[in-house]
Amino acid sequence: MTIWLDVLTPKQAKLFGHIYLSLRENGYKVILTARNYEYTLSVLRSIGVEYKAVGQYVEGLKEKVVEEAKRMLSLLEILENFDVLIAFPNPVASRIAFGLGKPYIAFTDSPHSKAPSRLSLPLSTAVIFSSCIPREEIEKYIYREGTIIRQFHGVDEVEWLKEFNPDPHYISKWGLEPYEYVVIRPPETKASYYTMQGHNIVALLEKIIAESIAKGYKVFYIPRYKDDPLMHKHEGNPNVIIPSNTEDVDASKISYYAKLVITGGGTMAREAALLGTPGLCLFPTRLYVNECVSEWGFPLFHVPEVQKAYETFRHLIDTPANQLEQYKVLAKERIRLLETPSQALKNVLKEIEKGI
Repeated sequence: MTIWLDVLTPKQAKLFGHIYLSLRENGYKVILTARNYEYTLSVLRSIGVEYKAVGQYVEGLKEKVVEEAKRMLSLLEILENFDVLIAFPNPVASRIAFGLGKPYIAFTDSPHSKAPSRLSLPLSTAVIFSSCIPREEIEKYIYREGTIIRQFHGVDEVEWLKEFNPDPHYISKWGLEPYEYVVIRPPETKASYYTMQGHNIVALLEKIIAESIAKGYKVFYIPRYKDDPLMHKHEGNPNVIIPSNTEDVDASKISYYAKLVITGGGTMAREAALLGTPGLCLFPTRLYVNECVSEWGFPLFHVPEVQKAYETFRHLIDTPANQLEQYKVLAKERIRLLETPSQALKNVLKEIEKGI
């Protein structure tokens, strides 16, 4: 059985990169394709995954449609025969699988991402998502007669963190010391679902950067876009480390020893919290998976209001070292109780194999 994985973002690269290795170990032939976007390819390289880069990220509505059409044709030219597609809500890959009569297993943790979900999930054979997300939030997108729904007791990030081992030598190559730096990841403001209106997120992050440095911390800043104003402003600042998108940045290893992780998205904040590092999420709307992680006792703080976010930052930056160590111990105990998405995937693959 040959499985095709298609990756669009760094988060998908992290999850599917580890699933790729697991599937290979279990005897499956796996093809992985990836869009050249941000840190996506460098994440795959850091995991040790073989991939074929196809397509890129573009801006503008018409430009997106044109690029997706080009990417679909390019994928059809290079794809070997496959039996099953595994992808997040992905209009291009799902359309190919549907057109070729192949099953499509969708992973999702983002029911708020309406456009990709509407264009992809109705074509899915199965959908796998966290039990934190109410079924009706996903069912509204799917073809209900015959679509397999599987939930797991955990979040996507557990896939690569359950057996995580910290590496103090990794951060030293960036000139960092444990608990002496803050990690910042700006929001994905150009995504179709991002509607943080009236919030000056750039001003907030600039304030956080300045105060972190004033308190004696370095800042590890991971930009999303080439036109990021804070990236350009702080280039050359010895207290702000900005990795290029060609460098192999392991966010887990960086986050583990951070004093605090601040992100405009959800993945890195959850990742940090599951490792026992305080994670401050600025995402503008409700995230069910964030609520679960906080309720399970991990140090995740979801604060979408700018002023409250700044106040929370000021509180968390002063977290004593012994409290950080306690977070680490508790996180290691609690993550063992959670399931990985690949556990649900194995069961779904068995069901699909019976029908092929």
